[in-house]
Order: sequence, then structure tokens, then C-alpha cells
Amino acid sequence: MVRGAKRQTWWAGSILLLAACTACKSTGGPAAHSQAGPVAPVSTPVQVAVYAGVGNSLHVYGMDTKTGELTPRQAVADLAGVVQYVAVHPAGTSLYVACSETPAPKDRPPATAVYAFAIDRATGAIAQIGEPLARLPRAIHATVDNSGRYLLLAHNMTESATVLQLKPDGGLGEPVKQPEEPEHLGFLAHQIRVDPSNKWAIVPVRGDEEKVQGDGKQKKIEPAKPGHLVVFAFDDGVLTKRHAIDFPSHLGPRHIDFHPTKPLFYASLERGNRILTYKNVDGVVTELFGTTTLSDPTLAFPDQRAGPIQVHPSGRWVYVANRNTHVCSPKTPCEGRSGPGENDVAVFSLDSATGEPKLVAHVDTHGFEPRTMTIDPTQHFLVVANQKEVSPPDATAPDKTVKVSPNLSVFRIGDDGGLSYVRSYDVTGGEAWWVGSVALPGHP
Repeated sequence: MVRGAKRQTWWAGSILLLAACTACKSTGGPAAHSQAGPVAPVSTPVQVAVYAGVGNSLHVYGMDTKTGELTPRQAVADLAGVVQYVAVHPAGTSLYVACSETPAPKDRPPATAVYAFAIDRATGAIAQIGEPLARLPRAIHATVDNSGRYLLLAHNMTESATVLQLKPDGGLGEPVKQPEEPEHLGFLAHQIRVDPSNKWAIVPVRGDEEKVQGDGKQKKIEPAKPGHLVVFAFDDGVLTKRHAIDFPSHLGPRHIDFHPTKPLFYASLERGNRILTYKNVDGVVTELFGTTTLSDPTLAFPDQRAGPIQVHPSGRWVYVANRNTHVCSPKTPCEGRSGPGENDVAVFSLDSATGEPKLVAHVDTHGFEPRTMTIDPTQHFLVVANQKEVSPPDATAPDKTVKVSPNLSVFRIGDDGGLSYVRSYDVTGGEAWWVGSVALPGHP
């Protein structure tokens, strides 16, 4: 257990990663388990299923709810693109996979194919429902509304959103006709979420910094793009824009999550590395609190950036991932405010009266670029998907490196909300883009 606002250092066996660079905070090491190739579905019942998007495949694991151990159950491969994001039906009966072309074609923007899968409620295994819906704009995020009738998609390249009807069998239906198309939301619309009342949909838009490109005497300046939170009324699949909250320079939101009982939501600011608390009353959103997510607040975007955010179902804690793949070495030393970086989960306690986050700890993710994470349905474990393969220097031989694979890292959630590391599971076949979990009927 880690207490106090200090990082938990990871020592993997006899390899002391990055020990030679005392300022470095990004750590990682060989995982305890590696899965290679497809795994046939297993018929043995499980209580909790964990799903992971790895490259062009979706992997299914059974979770031991006492130890947090993950056991491979199934791998669905050869999907029509990288698994960008997965949305789980609130009933736990189906899930929806948005797969994007990566890298993008040279002659057009990348497209997305959306798949529907039925979840076997005994084993967690999945089976495809119908044909995928193809040629949508790249969907970077997907969510199912609380009624289970609609799938909402956020498109970062086209700065837009789509709402699809869902059929009674869980299959994909037609797009909902919108009186005013939700377009021009801003550069890098990164998520779309529906609040617990199912009346409001919120789109975080990251924005970007000014970019200057030069060739000799010629300079091309791409101006800064502001970040936004765009608030929609949501009624029977229809999105009606209410207003947008604009962010100042160097700040922009990536993801949000909702408090389970209060009219609050929390935003992780990818640009700015901050967590902001908002109150939503009848679609009127006001900022209440804000603080850094970092142990070293001088670290800066674009190398250092805040990532996914998860509010514990108890409403007592919130977790934010900090992401960085800038590795220090004698050949590429860390210079300036962007490095070395942090790959950790910032643990915040939430004030029971106001909902204000208070930093408790930073816990190393045991990998690089934690892109998504999930709290399992028992509320006892947090699973982090560390997306990238990175080769940091080996402290025992500074001229060599140690490969750290994309992985799933499992942490036990303590009674005080703190995280204690259990183990990591390497994944092969691509980067670890997404992880989620579902309760099955065997869950007590």
C-alpha cells in the first residue's frame, strides 16, 4: 500500500530500471505472464470477465475476484483495424468495438468499423452479432447510454459525434437523425459520455498547442486550438447543444467521469495535467475545484499528459493516469520541462461533503503510456492498460536497454482507496489500447 503523495518504485527481479538516472520517474519491466496467439473460448463459468483491446484483436480474460489473477479465455483476432475503444452495454449482455485504420491511408482520413458482440453470461466469451458497420469517421471513443438503447461515438478527426440505435438483440441499428448535426465540436473531440440521469451528454475536446514548422527562411505557424467541454441535452437519442466551456491556452480535457450520487463530474486535462471538478445542474456546468495530477507539476505537455479517469463506485476516490513515453538515457538525456516523465496513477480521496479531490498517492503503472483503466465490478481491483512498448536503459549496463512490453497491470484497491501492485500481464500482437470489465451472473 502506498500512503502519502509519493511514488511507488517498481523493482522487477534483479533489474533496477532507470536507477542510473535518479531523476527519471518512468519505470517498467518484464511482466509476469505473456499470452501469444489465439485462445479458444472456455466454457467454465467465471464471475468477472476482463476485456482488452490489443492491436486488431479483442482478448477475453476471467478474473479471480479474490486474487485479481487474469486467465486468458478467448481472443477474437483480425478485426478491421486497431481496437480504438470498446463500449459495454449497461446490462452486461453485449459490447461494441470501434476499430480504426492505423496507420491512416495516404489518400483519405482513417475510417472506423463498429462491431457488436454478444457476451456469454456464464463464461464472458463473445460472439459477433450481424455485420460490422463500416466506413464511419475515425471513432476515438464509444459509450452506451444508460437505457441501453443507443451507442454514442466521438470522432476526433471530423470533430463530430454520432448516435446509433441498438436493436433488442444487441445488434447495431441505424443512425439517429439529428435536427442539428453535432459537428464542428473542436479539434480532437476525445470522448462522449452520458451522465447518470441520462439527460445530458458531454464531449471533452482536447485542443492543441501552437505549432511552428520552418524550412530555411520560411515558417509555417499553425495556431493553437482551444479545448472545450461541449454540453448536449440528450433525449431519445437526440443531441441538442446547450453550451460549451472554453479552456485557456495550454489546457484541454481528454476524459471525464461522474460521481455516483452527487451532481458532479471530474475532468482529466490532457493538456495541463490537471483534474477539474464540475457541478452540473440542469445542464448548467460550473467549475468548483482544480489541482495538478502530477508529483512534479513542472512536467509539461506534449510529452507529459493526463489520461483516463475513473471515479470509484463508492464515490470516495478518483483515479487519474499520468502518461509519458520520454525515456532518459546517456544517448538521449532528458532536457527541459517535458522529461523525465511520470507513468503512474494519481489517487485522490473525495471530500464526502463537497466532492473535492485531495491527492493521496502516485502509484507506478509498471509500464508506459497508460491509456485506459477499469475498476472491476467487485470494486476490489484496478486494471491498467499500458499501451506502449518502450526500451528504457538497463541500470546494470547503461549502454543497453530493457524492453518493456504493452501490458495489463492489476492493482488491489485497499479499504482506504490506495493501490497495491499485484502483477502485470504482457500482451502481444499490438499495443494495449483499451481495457474494461463486466460482472457475470456468478458475481456475488
